[in-house]
Amino acid sequence: MILIRFLLISLIVYLIVRSFIKHRQENEPGTPLDKAENKEKPDTRKISKSVGDYVDYEEIKENNK
Repeated sequence: MILIRFLLISLIVYLIVRSFIKHRQENEPGTPLDKAENKEKPDTRKISKSVGDYVDYEEIKENNK
């Protein structure tokens, strides 16, 4: 029982420490994760307003007699 308790506590501590380490790495500008993201081209394509109009649909209630 003591061994299971020790393993569970160790697992919880490991997960907490790992989350703090990953959070700290994301905030640093020179990390390899940042470099991989910068290689991808951002999607800057936009649809012009002349392509189409916004259509507002209304619900039609049928009167069944």
